[in-house]
Amino acid sequence: MDHKLDSTADAIAVSLRELIATGELEDGARLVERELADRFGVSRVPMREAIQKLEGEGLVELMRNRGAVVRTLTESDLNEIYGLRILLEGDAIFHAVKCMDNETLSRAELVHRLLGDADTPQRQGELNREFHELLYRPCANGRQLKAIRELRAQVERYERLQNTLLADTPVFQDEHLKILEACEAGNARLARSMTVEHLASAKRIVLQLVQAE
Repeated sequence: MDHKLDSTADAIAVSLRELIATGELEDGARLVERELADRFGVSRVPMREAIQKLEGEGLVELMRNRGAVVRTLTESDLNEIYGLRILLEGDAIFHAVKCMDNETLSRAELVHRLLGDADTPQRQGELNREFHELLYRPCANGRQLKAIRELRAQVERYERLQNTLLADTPVFQDEHLKILEACEAGNARLARSMTVEHLASAKRIVLQLVQAE
């Protein structure tokens, strides 16, 4: 019974993350348990658990007299998040390069080409995540990879709203290519440096979006 509850809450959490990432649930939007439970056709217990999961990931916060709301990130939040992403992702790819096989590199090359041809922000976002996850996965540090995914999810809704982050494909494709070439050359230091530079570019665009609101 408990396992079933966990599975339901996990599935709901996935759906809520997507609603936040696409902007359907905007910054400051209230997550009313009763209304969301009716929408998903579940009881309020797994819905409450799903919201708690998102709170733990930093996507949702509990506010007095308002209940659970989608967290609004400040410039300070973004500086902290990207600071951690740079540390974690730079370290992940540094160690991953040493364990990367030809199959991983071939898959990353394919995803890189597909990303260049993607014609919607959603598809671009999916391929962008897949590209980075392929290159980080060989580091084999499950906790580190989980933290990277959670930090990315916290800012992803800003990235999808700011079309230039992925729609300006040539710039990001150039950066991806430099990362990929460093991996293919087995140059862990260069791969880390190019990843840090890539994240710094993304940070500048996301900060510009938040500052303009």
